[in-house]
Amino acid sequence: MADRRTVLLDAALELVGTQGMRGLTHRAVDAAAGVPPGSTSNHFRTREALILGIVERFIARERAMATEPYDEVDASPDGVAAALGRFVERALGPDRAVTLARYAILVETAQNPDLLREGMAPGAGQVDAWALDLITRAGSQDPARDLGVLANYVTGLVLHELALPTPDLDATARIRGVVDSLRWTRGLDANALQM
Repeated sequence: MADRRTVLLDAALELVGTQGMRGLTHRAVDAAAGVPPGSTSNHFRTREALILGIVERFIARERAMATEPYDEVDASPDGVAAALGRFVERALGPDRAVTLARYAILVETAQNPDLLREGMAPGAGQVDAWALDLITRAGSQDPARDLGVLANYVTGLVLHELALPTPDLDATARIRGVVDSLRWTRGLDANALQM
């Protein structure tokens, strides 16, 4: 069973994902979480503290969207594509509210740069370090470049599919195509690398 703080943050994510930032109040989170009035303000004194908590929670939820139901991602081109494909499927399906909350918070961050420094940057740095290690082990010869390419592709794919869904989307196959274009060395024939 989740602790009270996690319950509140999950309710807040759902609220932001369905109503946008304008719907985010302590009282609304209390109601959405089904807790007594004042519970959210006991954990998060200000709206900014609540937003920072939401950022921390959506980063954890998004990482789980790529890794669950497994503890680790297979460090191979197929493993990376499969993990990112799972992420896209969950971002568009069962975790759609988390995805929409993420975009709403990114807009808020653009209008409040301090939020980036305080909330987004540390969590994003942790995710980037994890992802850089993963794609390096999967065969990337330029992990920083490849992480940027993959992250931007997946972000754009999710945003596009939220607005204009593709019937029978195979996100894993699309992402594997991007990975193949990056020419990772793991699993490639040594003769193919000399071409």
